[in-house]
Amino acid sequence: DGPVNPARNLTKKELLHQRLVFGSVVVSLNIACIVASGMGYSGTWVLVVILFFKSKDFLSVWIQIFCRIYYKLKPLFRKIEVEKKAAWILSLIPAYSESEEQIVKTLFSLRDNGMGEHRQVMCVILDGKPRPIKSHMTKVVASFSRKYVSLKWKIGTLQIDAGFVDDIPTLCIEKTPNAGKKDSLILCHDLFNFPRSNMDQTIKDLRQELWSTIIPELTKSPDLSKFDLVFCTDADSTIHHGALAKLADACLADPKAIAACGFVFVEYEPGLEWSLWNLYQQFQYSFGQIVRRGAEHYVGKVTCLPGCITMIVVRPEMAGAIEKYAKPVTTFPVLRHQVQYLGTDRRLTYSMLSQAPYLHTLFVPEAGSETVAPQSLKHYLSQRRRWGSNAYFNNYFYFAGSNMILITRIAALIEISRLSMVYYRVFNTGLFLYGVATHFDALAILPLIIISFTPSFWFAFAVAFLNDHLRANWKKLFCGFCINRCISPFMSITVFSLVAKNLGSQVWGISGVTAGTNVTPAAA
Repeated sequence: DGPVNPARNLTKKELLHQRLVFGSVVVSLNIACIVASGMGYSGTWVLVVILFFKSKDFLSVWIQIFCRIYYKLKPLFRKIEVEKKAAWILSLIPAYSESEEQIVKTLFSLRDNGMGEHRQVMCVILDGKPRPIKSHMTKVVASFSRKYVSLKWKIGTLQIDAGFVDDIPTLCIEKTPNAGKKDSLILCHDLFNFPRSNMDQTIKDLRQELWSTIIPELTKSPDLSKFDLVFCTDADSTIHHGALAKLADACLADPKAIAACGFVFVEYEPGLEWSLWNLYQQFQYSFGQIVRRGAEHYVGKVTCLPGCITMIVVRPEMAGAIEKYAKPVTTFPVLRHQVQYLGTDRRLTYSMLSQAPYLHTLFVPEAGSETVAPQSLKHYLSQRRRWGSNAYFNNYFYFAGSNMILITRIAALIEISRLSMVYYRVFNTGLFLYGVATHFDALAILPLIIISFTPSFWFAFAVAFLNDHLRANWKKLFCGFCINRCISPFMSITVFSLVAKNLGSQVWGISGVTAGTNVTPAAA
């Protein structure tokens, strides 16, 4: 029971029609280009197409090179004084299928993170099944339950326990029934960030209760009226020492910053250090962050803030961001349903950046986090079907949405084109290799060699000189590079096909946190 959900549910017929239209357009474009290339083969045309699809990574490298040189030389001409501020941080740990041991491990990694002058309150929001987090509190100051209206427009129950894990103030909020991770994120920001205008009255009352009685008791600061930052991580992630302070300092140093994220590494579980899945995914993670996210940082528009290590600023624009993030879809286009109900990290990032063109999202590679990667083809494809859907369809909004700067729109257009033409790209690559084998001309393909390998050379340079963690694992990254070169065409086709086939599906997929965990379908 609960309030009437205003969201529009697409009928099977409506969904089928939109899937057919989308699939027909994508397939037709790919077939048309394949036929045109095959019948009227032109080495120049093939080369131009490949250069276009690879242009984003090439330009991303040069943006970073020029910006790094600029910021190295800038202090020589103008003295820059950065005043470090102390901040109150709310550290959020949403949990679904993670075990009690994993949650406690994350709590302790946050407790011992080295906060410097900053102070934190930890908040665990439990979904799925009960776990006795309260038993790990050395002191309990309050325990009570309240009703609330979830994102699914159902009346649920929140069991709230407040106390201390050693000397760190901690809140544990257990939701019944399960309402999903997105509901947990919205609940956290409704309670601890700037409140949105359409917040449910039950949450308004709970917010007032927490800030008038519980927070003052936990923080020993009766005058504290708000947190400065909200740190988001996952219960299966390990946060590197000092990461919170580095993210906090970066956010506080930029008055236009609305959020900052750290570097995500694959966690090498005991016995799986040389797992092919870990090698493959560590290279994927690292290459994307070094080449693409690094460039986005310098224009202040990181387009995906990973949920395992992101610091969000408590500022008025977040009220509008959460309102957009939580808004039910009442329109017909399946595209809006797809990004709103299946998207989490990337959709929240877009909701932030769409509030104003001056807002910045940052990347702080010195702040590291390790997360467990899928260890089977089934789990990998389930995760990438969801991630690929979020990346692909959110790019339509980065291209045509409100308050986006020109460079973000151009990058989104290139990504939409590159992903939509995946079948043609594979064919075109084969056609190019055929052309090289039959009439090799080194000068003709020199532009392609330069543009294709510049990102790889930059990645190798960054591994060798810019990131200690990656440098220590360079052999694994090289193996991952080789694996990626061999299987990426097949994986790209498979993942995009799954994305297209499942257009409109809100099924979250497999949620499994370690290789030894029994993976289960997770609720959306």
